[in-house]
Amino acid sequence: MSKVKKTLIVLFLALGFSSCEMLNQVLQMANFANCTFNFNNVNNIQMLGVKLSKGMTKQDLNVTQLLALTDALLNKTLPVSFNVNVDVNNPNTIPAAMTKMDYIVSLNGKEVISTTMNQNINVPANSNSTVTIPITTDLFQLFSGESADALLNLAFKLAGASSNPVNVGLKVKPYISINGQQLAYPDFISMNKVLN
Repeated sequence: MSKVKKTLIVLFLALGFSSCEMLNQVLQMANFANCTFNFNNVNNIQMLGVKLSKGMTKQDLNVTQLLALTDALLNKTLPVSFNVNVDVNNPNTIPAAMTKMDYIVSLNGKEVISTTMNQNINVPANSNSTVTIPITTDLFQLFSGESADALLNLAFKLAGASSNPVNVGLKVKPYISINGQQLAYPDFISMNKVLN
């Protein structure tokens, strides 16, 4: 039995939970320790409400979009949103489950967002599932010391344009709800992907 499972079972018993169903829920959350997580991709990238298609660059923007971009940069703002997709492989004989998760996303080592996603996620036994994590941030505020060109390169790089590599980091902490109490996984599960 893994250290994580032992820790969760001890915590489960210490909190006075006793039913088999509750223990099964704890084991399903602990089972995430035995799953493999692979950073699949970043998609659905939008900058100033413009959807950036794969390989798109600043030259692909129309006049109206360029004017909106210029105005945003003059006002020191560059809102972007995107999805981080993570593949979860559960090779075990019991499901892996969570009722919510804390997550932290970083770009090139700078924390973009740290928040909670309240969503039930179940990965059946011996199967794969993709978890989509939505991100919204302002690159200008996040990378305040960078030039406008560097920020634009970062936004377009997320969409697959050729420029400097971007390191996307992700940490997730699963929770399971038992009798109205949220029981947290002991540690964050970390993963990285370099977009070349």
